[in-house]
Amino acid sequence: MRLLLVLLSLVCAVLCSCEGQGSLLPKSGGRPYEVLVVSESGGSRGAVAVDGLLSADVRGLPQKEPLFDVSLTDSARFNPTAKLARNIVVVSINPGLFTQTRVRYEKNVWARPQMVVYVNAPSDSALLADMPRIGKGLVGLLTRSEINVAISRLGDGGNAKASAVVGEMFGYGIKIPAGMKSSKCGRDFVWFSDGAPDGMSNICVYSYAGDSLDAVRSLAVRDSVMRVNIPGERRGMYMQTVEGSASFMRATEKGHSIMVCRGLWEMHGDAMGGPFVSHSLVDTATHRIIVAEAFVYAPGMKKRNLMRQAEASLYTLKVKK
Repeated sequence: MRLLLVLLSLVCAVLCSCEGQGSLLPKSGGRPYEVLVVSESGGSRGAVAVDGLLSADVRGLPQKEPLFDVSLTDSARFNPTAKLARNIVVVSINPGLFTQTRVRYEKNVWARPQMVVYVNAPSDSALLADMPRIGKGLVGLLTRSEINVAISRLGDGGNAKASAVVGEMFGYGIKIPAGMKSSKCGRDFVWFSDGAPDGMSNICVYSYAGDSLDAVRSLAVRDSVMRVNIPGERRGMYMQTVEGSASFMRATEKGHSIMVCRGLWEMHGDAMGGPFVSHSLVDTATHRIIVAEAFVYAPGMKKRNLMRQAEASLYTLKVKK
């Protein structure tokens, strides 16, 4: 009996150790949207191509900024400290192991939170030829990982009062950052802002009648809504979309089809402006279009991370149960 108790204790200890392993990982280092690209083949052309892909310009910003801040290294310098990076892409070129280009990923390998992506190919030429095929997925994988980290932080300490206002007005839940304490309500419209003097982030939620998502109409409605609800300092000033700046894409989020719009806004009659992104979906129960939008005003500053942090809230928009 005593031996049995000892064995049971050992089994429990092993199980607890396995279950808690993830929580024992050290905290990952680096800033949001930093990526370490590791070349296992010593500065291969394939690794350089991955670096170039991830360093391409972000669309929808008023100035050039890269998709990610990339550092390129090799396996000899991929030491325990480097393995704590929050985003790692390991590029391996080996004709003896791989017959075609493959991409796979693992989460929280050496640190937490962490995304590790493995890009394996039989040759540099094969990887370069396959970049158009794998590039969009690779960028999307790393971007969504960062968005998920930002969403988890919203869940830890969001502005519950602001979220409740959206729920009462529209019947939808959304996580609003804790720092967005200023607000303004209008007809089928609410605006939250952190009012930061060194880079102001904002989120708006509004609705309008409709049963389908139409890009042209959405811009006309946006300009009308913003003109009424976000005026400038003086009479005759109001927010509007910069002509020709908007781009659209369709996506699926939580089982719902959404329309994503990215573009630039400007204050008519003033020198203010910046980027915005909106998510629109159809509420079939009320025959209305629900729009959640994030925009920033950060003159003289880089805007990529500010925009992406605010945009993370848009991904939490869902029907309130």
